[in-house]
Amino acid sequence: MEPVTERIWTKLKKEISVYIRLKWRLLKLTAIERSAFVVAFLSFGLLVLLSVFFTLLFLLVALGFYLGELLNSLALGFFMVGMIYLLFTLLIWCFRKYIRFWLMNIVITVIQIENHEEETTSRNPSRENSGGAA
Repeated sequence: MEPVTERIWTKLKKEISVYIRLKWRLLKLTAIERSAFVVAFLSFGLLVLLSVFFTLLFLLVALGFYLGELLNSLALGFFMVGMIYLLFTLLIWCFRKYIRFWLMNIVITVIQIENHEEETTSRNPSRENSGGAA
């Protein structure tokens, strides 16, 4: 009788060991997937930010030339544009905590939306796989 229980325990230990290894691998793959998703989201955000930055840069340079022409002084026109940059920088500095929390909330929301979509697709398989009428 003892060899039977010993074999059962040995088999159970092996199955538990396999289960733990698979769970650990799933955890690592899930972490890698989420990290890749966050990096892709942040990379896209960086590309958009750079595009907006250069667009604003060229528009404000054009504004500097325009104001310089209106005021008959390029230096004064670019000084006024510099003051716009300074005002924008001071606004960002004053609201830095709110901006940081806003950005954190966006990232958290995006991750949760991705999780929700994953859970929805895993719980509700498509009707194509059911193969029939309702």
